[in-house]
Amino acid sequence: MTRLDRYLLSACVPALLLGVLLYTSMIITSATLPRLQWIVGVPLAQVSVWLLLQIPATIPQTLPIALLLAVLLTFGKLAQSNELLAWQAGGIAMKRLIRLFLVVGALSAGASLLLSEFVIPVSNARVGTLWWELTSGGSGLFRLLERDIPVDDYHLYFADIDRNQEEIYGVRLSSWQERTLTVLFAERAQVRDDGLELFGYQLYVLDLASLQDGIPGETRDSDAVLRELLRVANQPTDPDDSGQSLTITTSESLDDIITRFSQGGFEDSRSLREVFADAYLSPGSTQEQRDAAVLFHRKLAEPFANFALLAVALPLAVLYARSRSVAFGLSLSVTLLWGLLLTLGQLFAQAGAVPVWAGMWTGNLILLALGMWLLFKRTSLR
Repeated sequence: MTRLDRYLLSACVPALLLGVLLYTSMIITSATLPRLQWIVGVPLAQVSVWLLLQIPATIPQTLPIALLLAVLLTFGKLAQSNELLAWQAGGIAMKRLIRLFLVVGALSAGASLLLSEFVIPVSNARVGTLWWELTSGGSGLFRLLERDIPVDDYHLYFADIDRNQEEIYGVRLSSWQERTLTVLFAERAQVRDDGLELFGYQLYVLDLASLQDGIPGETRDSDAVLRELLRVANQPTDPDDSGQSLTITTSESLDDIITRFSQGGFEDSRSLREVFADAYLSPGSTQEQRDAAVLFHRKLAEPFANFALLAVALPLAVLYARSRSVAFGLSLSVTLLWGLLLTLGQLFAQAGAVPVWAGMWTGNLILLALGMWLLFKRTSLR
């Protein structure tokens, strides 16, 4: 790293950290204000933990706009003090000056992707479950009562819940594979982090394709039809032994399920790989796959917005950012434009009006094209 790179970093990094802190605080505050009435009286320490857990999810959103602000402030200051002019007069090309910021943008994008894969799913899941613990005194399982919840290859339903013991009653797990229906009934179940332990269970596997077998017009024996239809009928060896149980292991933790389906308005707790699988590999409904695809492309589009916003920030800083107030104003304007394009694209993509990739990437492409035009046409990049 050259002395010039260190000088630029010393000017850029404090502004970048300021932007991350500023925008993270704004995002968390805007998400928390509507919930204030529900956390009145909750100990401050617990609320603080809940707020801190929201920070990782904001980083992919705040890094691009924080980098935008940092570039505007840094290059604006250099332009105002005529340092840019002096460097260019000394033979240092503009593209040499922006090379460092491209590296910073790449590192920011990489950090965001790693967070989305390994850290944000864990923190988001904990945010959702901790909210219900703070406001209801227990887990958010009660929010899933009498609903059909997709869990791996099954759909989970339960009719009642003991909120003290975290047990659910009247449990049904069902799964379709083509024309074969697998149904598990249980009197009660204990919810574990890695699945369900069922008590008083009964398992049935119905092969509905068997109803189409046989010769048209042929009268079939009802017992034979029933045997072909009911492939498996299983239950505990001793129905009077309430201690016998069957454990169903799931890939999703209790925190994941509660956060995704409690309708609390929390961020999704799936990783990049999980969202990709739900979008393109799972047998879910068309709308479920589309929603997952929108989320997947958003998780990618936000980190790569570092490059789109960087392309806009560099020429704007050189041309117009002659003071801190102007830099903040330009940063706010570009941020609002990016947010508007991303939001509109997401709405169109979710509605099916445009392909998902087009809806989620058009905003980045527009800003990237605008930035490149400004760089080459207005700042004499050479």
